[in-house]
Amino acid sequence: MVINFGNYFLQMKTLLYCLLLLTSLWLSGCGATSTESPQEKKKQVLNYEKSNADYRQLVGKLLTQDATAQDFDRLLKLFPLTSYYAPRSDLEQKVKEASKTLMQKKQWIMCIRENRQLLEQNYTSFTAHYGMAICSEEAGDSETARFHNWVLDNFIESTWRSGNGQTPETAFYINSSSDLIAFIQLHQMVGVDQELIYKDQLPVQKVRVQNPENQRYYTWYFDMTPQFRRAYIDKIESQ
Repeated sequence: MVINFGNYFLQMKTLLYCLLLLTSLWLSGCGATSTESPQEKKKQVLNYEKSNADYRQLVGKLLTQDATAQDFDRLLKLFPLTSYYAPRSDLEQKVKEASKTLMQKKQWIMCIRENRQLLEQNYTSFTAHYGMAICSEEAGDSETARFHNWVLDNFIESTWRSGNGQTPETAFYINSSSDLIAFIQLHQMVGVDQELIYKDQLPVQKVRVQNPENQRYYTWYFDMTPQFRRAYIDKIESQ
């Protein structure tokens, strides 16, 4: 059975989990300031102004290739706390499908434009950096291709530093189902089955993957907290 992630990740399972998130998120949002009047002020759970500024600063370090391994780790953890984070957006899937079509047609410049659009929204996207690397190389821009390969390799290494994925306790940290799928595919694996479980009230995706070359199966675990947390924040802020 091929994995169908859809919106399955985004459903809350227990009231206790929601209460735990609410407590932690409220503390994270303390200290936020705004010049808006009480009537104009939109409900905010997180301090987006600070998170966005920190995110842009870290992206700047990547662009100048001054980023350390710790910077990559921090960027992956920080991005879900920004206003740019939108795991329910269909932009990633649209760009992925468009890139596939454009690669088949060898329309490399258009492919670059599509993936650049995604990076403007999410500079941590595994899919976009992969697309930029492939299409830039084919377009004759080896320097840009090497840069995006470097970024992608560091994001993958950062994911491996977050855990070994062998147990729920040592799950890989991942920001979205899109990155989860990309992570599996970039390891030349195929997702064949999945199950959402909870460890200490936190959502963990248990994924059975297969190596097509030797037909062997493995089980990988992914910490899906950022995506679930975003769904809960959206619910609070829309009230």
